[in-house]
Amino acid sequence: MVASNPVGRRESLPKQFANFVNSTGGLDLTLRLVHALVLIAAELNLDNATVTKCAIAASQLALARRYLRFFCFLDCFQKVQDVLAGNSTAGAMDMIMDAVESTCLGLFFVLEDLTMLHDMNIFLVSWYMPVLLEANKFWFYAICISIAKTIKELLVGSPTTVIQNGSSETDEKKRASENSPSVKTASSTLSLLNRLFVDSLDLTLPGSFLGWIPLEMLGIGMAMLMSTIFVWPTAWAKAQQ
Repeated sequence: MVASNPVGRRESLPKQFANFVNSTGGLDLTLRLVHALVLIAAELNLDNATVTKCAIAASQLALARRYLRFFCFLDCFQKVQDVLAGNSTAGAMDMIMDAVESTCLGLFFVLEDLTMLHDMNIFLVSWYMPVLLEANKFWFYAICISIAKTIKELLVGSPTTVIQNGSSETDEKKRASENSPSVKTASSTLSLLNRLFVDSLDLTLPGSFLGWIPLEMLGIGMAMLMSTIFVWPTAWAKAQQ
């Protein structure tokens, strides 16, 4: 039997960090932070030996992170299936955007997975670069749709959630009293702005790979570092639940 922590007692920082890195999302974000720092270090005016080591470390970290997201396409296509099955209370436009975003993201993961053996130097193929270019196009499209969804929510508000049968008026009043409308609105707006900022930074990654956004490697490392820092608190809190 697992003993539960006393109510209101916070875990120690080492324990919280262990919870974070033991989750897939937390581990990926930690590797992403190191990856960004290594990319930045590789572009600084260091000696050639150090720059070469940083470049090798960056490529290995990128490959390690791909192992963690190898099966992420399953979750993306499951979301598409849920939307098509009508398991959503969102409006028609929101459902279409959700389906297209998840489809693009799923195709990105599938195409990226096809190049894994090439990057591992196990099975080299001539179609490596064309497939990787198409994968990054789908990633770019997915982020663009995410940005469009966020802007839509900022302008017209989030989709209205339908109240399930059986939820009582008392429950609704209780939830309303626990969450002040002004505080809730401010928090929601701040969260949307944070998501918009992170997506805008992440858009530079596939955009620069495709040549659609002119950005040097140092800029890519800085964009990756900043987006990682801004998403870190949310991922940290989620890992502690």
